[in-house]
Amino acid sequence: MRRFPPTPITRLVDETPLYNLGESYCQELTLDELLGSDGSDGADRLAQVRLGYRTSAGERELRRLIAANAGVADDQVLVTSGAASALFLLGLLFGHGDGEIVVVQPCFPPTLAALRGIDARVVTTPLRFEDGYRLDLAALSDRLNTRTRLVMLSSPQNPSGVAFTLAEIEQLLAMMSRRCPEALLLVDEVYRESVYGEAPLPASFGSLSPRVVTCASLSKSHGAAGLRIGWLTVQDHELYDQLRLAKFNAAISCGALDEVLAAELLRRAEVLLAPRRAFLAEALAAVDGWVQSQTGLVRWVRPDAGAICCIQLDPATFGQSDRQRFYAALADRQTSVAPGEWFGDSANVFRLGFGYEPMDKLKTGLEMISDALQT
Repeated sequence: MRRFPPTPITRLVDETPLYNLGESYCQELTLDELLGSDGSDGADRLAQVRLGYRTSAGERELRRLIAANAGVADDQVLVTSGAASALFLLGLLFGHGDGEIVVVQPCFPPTLAALRGIDARVVTTPLRFEDGYRLDLAALSDRLNTRTRLVMLSSPQNPSGVAFTLAEIEQLLAMMSRRCPEALLLVDEVYRESVYGEAPLPASFGSLSPRVVTCASLSKSHGAAGLRIGWLTVQDHELYDQLRLAKFNAAISCGALDEVLAAELLRRAEVLLAPRRAFLAEALAAVDGWVQSQTGLVRWVRPDAGAICCIQLDPATFGQSDRQRFYAALADRQTSVAPGEWFGDSANVFRLGFGYEPMDKLKTGLEMISDALQT
């Protein structure tokens, strides 16, 4: 039987480096934080949960909470097993026949893997570090045609943390109306709530247009990846029913405990997210100071939100052999980052995760990277 070696994404889940600056989500939420300090009260509430099937769309209270935050109606929210499942359902629906799915890169690698795994016709369009990962409408226009069924991008992006503006999305929709009038736009918003400190929360794009579908989850901003709860917002009722049926045939429903705990989390979201946002602001400042201290070695694109950013090894200093020495030195120091090539980015770029480790380990991890840069 053929054996498949570990990949960067499986390593992030299966391996535990000493300094994990490769992870993309915020510090992990505990049940104690979620249910409150009175453990007996939380246990009593969980003891009453019936472990049968939930509904195919997701429990109404959970959808109500998601809808209120996203600015859409309850019946426009479809709960899924994480955002990954949401993306897979869209791939199943739009990745067949002679239709094409256009994916803006760099992007979360399992997105492309899932689409290619179902033999979807995928066309990619790149964003560049040198352009600050801004949307290149002219380049994207060249990828769009009457076969385009779906355009996929994330805002804020994974791996850069750069967010698109309302004006950019509106310009993209106008261009799609001319080039691919039947296509939909998917905006992955998993980092939308990972703002820094007391920065205002940007509005979701979910209510912008019937041609816009959004997805998100509790994995990144909330640090609750283990709950496996994500969602889609879909204004078109026919498309919603198609996606709900696809979800039912693939998984019937989400887990009972997952949905109950997800609703509890969203009821207390602002209380739980406030300290995480404060930490992200402090961590971002630490990364900013570190980048400034590495003159001639690295540069970065400052993120708009999220727990991640992109760092570029200075091309004038780091050729192929230098990059190899750098990553080998990181491995020796049990420190992980996510290589840019994994995301469809330049070989000189890596993703730095600054929201996962506590501050002392983040700063030590940055020191490990400094050591590796000078090896």
